[in-house]
Amino acid sequence: MIVNNVNSSSNYYSNVAAARYTNSASYVRGVQKSDAFTPSKEAQSFSDLLNKLKNEPEVREDKVNRLQAEISSGQYFISADKIAASLLTNRF
Repeated sequence: MIVNNVNSSSNYYSNVAAARYTNSASYVRGVQKSDAFTPSKEAQSFSDLLNKLKNEPEVREDKVNRLQAEISSGQYFISADKIAASLLTNRF
């Protein structure tokens, strides 16, 4: 049964759908080519700082050597008040 040529073997509908798909696909490709990402100044600054931190050594050798020398010579001293203040500051 053919009603308004909907069930006919005509390629009209398939051609229209193919044309729509082709046009939309080329439109999307054009949009994708023109899209660009530009980071903000804050993001660029953060990225620069992060790169500087990555290049820094993980251990501060100068401080470690100084503390080792103080401990081995018996000159290393930390007051109980500073330890308590540090514990309370970091905890609360």
